[in-house]
Amino acid sequence: MGILSQLSVVVTLAFCAPLITLGARYALAGKPLALLFLGLAALVLGVERYVLTPDDVAVAAVERAVGAVARDPDEDAD
Repeated sequence: MGILSQLSVVVTLAFCAPLITLGARYALAGKPLALLFLGLAALVLGVERYVLTPDDVAVAAVERAVGAVARDPDEDAD
């Protein structure tokens, strides 16, 4: 996973953190609404991870371009 992909996951987690916190609070209080919030957070995280978007295509292209320009120093030694 490249740096841009990791940054995308971190941003998604930041947006899901309130949903997870609210779902956990409701779950500890015994309210069934907790399932809605936890399920919504899981859905957002799953979509971010497994659904290909146009941004993902652009990120992959940038990572390939950077990989072609900036070679690993260990590869140059061979």
